[in-house]
Amino acid sequence: MAIALDYQTVYVRRKTVNLPASWHVVAGIFLFIALVAKVWITIECTEQGYKLARARQEAVQLDMERRELELHYSVLLKPDNLVMRAHKQLGLQPLNPAQAKRIYTR
Repeated sequence: MAIALDYQTVYVRRKTVNLPASWHVVAGIFLFIALVAKVWITIECTEQGYKLARARQEAVQLDMERRELELHYSVLLKPDNLVMRAHKQLGLQPLNPAQAKRIYTR
């Protein structure tokens, strides 16, 4: 019972602190600013996530385009394709040994 009495005496002797209303207003303003900052950061994170997703999608599309262009380039540089295009578009014929001339350089 002594413990209960000690608790009661401590509880009765406790001072209550009455803060002025301006402190409550300031605390409310700080809480409001903190909540606005949290919402703004969340919105920015979401927007950056969407930008990252778009950039990744663009990177995949550009990589596919690069692979397609490399394939097209390799097809164009095949020797039999070059011979055929030289004959059709430029009218070139295979070299006749009689046409070849030796060029002497010093």
